[in-house]
Amino acid sequence: MAFLSSQVALITADCFDFIGKNVDRSSNYQVYTSRAFTKTTEGFDLRDIIVHPDYNPVTKANNVAVASYNLKRKLSWEMDTAIDLDTWQARVYAQRHIKNMTGLIWDYPEYTTEDTVTQDDTCSDLSPIYKANTDKFTCTPILADPLMKNSTSCKIPYPVLYVQMGEDLYQAGIFSHSVVKGGDNLCNNQEVRSYYTLIGDYLAFAEKALDKKFTYHSNDNSSTPQSDPDYSMKDASTGVNDGTLMLSGDFYNPKAVVIGSAVPSEDASMATETNENATNNELASDESNKHGSDETNELGLDASNEQATESDSKSTSKKTIIIAAVCGSIGTLLLVAGILFGIRWYRGHVSKVHDPYQAPSAQDFLEEMFENSNDGRPPPAYKPPSEAHARQGQSPIASNASFLDSRYSGLNFPNDKS
Repeated sequence: MAFLSSQVALITADCFDFIGKNVDRSSNYQVYTSRAFTKTTEGFDLRDIIVHPDYNPVTKANNVAVASYNLKRKLSWEMDTAIDLDTWQARVYAQRHIKNMTGLIWDYPEYTTEDTVTQDDTCSDLSPIYKANTDKFTCTPILADPLMKNSTSCKIPYPVLYVQMGEDLYQAGIFSHSVVKGGDNLCNNQEVRSYYTLIGDYLAFAEKALDKKFTYHSNDNSSTPQSDPDYSMKDASTGVNDGTLMLSGDFYNPKAVVIGSAVPSEDASMATETNENATNNELASDESNKHGSDETNELGLDASNEQATESDSKSTSKKTIIIAAVCGSIGTLLLVAGILFGIRWYRGHVSKVHDPYQAPSAQDFLEEMFENSNDGRPPPAYKPPSEAHARQGQSPIASNASFLDSRYSGLNFPNDKS
């Protein structure tokens, strides 16, 4: 999920349940926000859910939907979206999650920075839709620690992508899908790549759908996002290649993950199956280890607690909640406009960056931002509407010193009760 403003978010379409081509509105989808402005954890019902008309659930083309929330206007702010892929500096993949749904307690965020991006032919080899649209996605082998650490050690994709441009970090992409080769889950395989839809291409779609305007960021004053509200990716002829497995959907509830697979055969036929058996499940709570299913096993999760009762499963679920996963969801370090990142930051709780993804510049200034968290201001790349685009054209500087001199230096964030 990526917040465009205090009332609108772009969401991966695969996170919703569908009846035919329409979102199943019998489910009460909500977004939970942190305390950055209100000093409380709040849930907002999602309204006006509009899926991209060319969304293809098999290939993952245009895997995007726009929705409104917070219609009573309790807050008012806008979030800039990064454009111009070629000008990005460090990429930051992030994850934020709630560890206890009953008490609505945010867990510590995790993130991984990627300073240098080299050509990776495996990205195109594994995903047909990426191969057809290499400039509309990012691709990475990076995975995050599991949300339910007491149930599995199997890593999962980060939900959100942020990028460093100049002195600040900006939201740039949302998780679309992962492809596994040489195995049948994310724990046991030969190779894995995860793909992120670049949301700058869909600002015009969101503006037309909800009759609103949204802001963006570029280092070039003359640069603008693509402006066609009917923009659509080039579609692929198939969802997955032979010998691979595709995973997408809501990793907060592994039972709801959509699984597509292709098996080698003489005629190279493809079999695609969609999980329609998502059941209610308490997300990331103390009871969250009480689930087991075929889909859970596909993800490599421990299904030893298969005796969970029906009553155990009737709390908040993927069908009723879409959680604002940190700034990456910021991998989760950046509090997304007060909505994603209102959490106390401790240096010792930063997810460690492992080779070959050493990224000292981005990592240092992120830690600096969150080291002394107090009550007060909004997160990086947040701008009141009156200041939107005010800083476009700045020269890109990636140093920690430059960041400290910026207008975002000394950013303070609220502390969670946890």
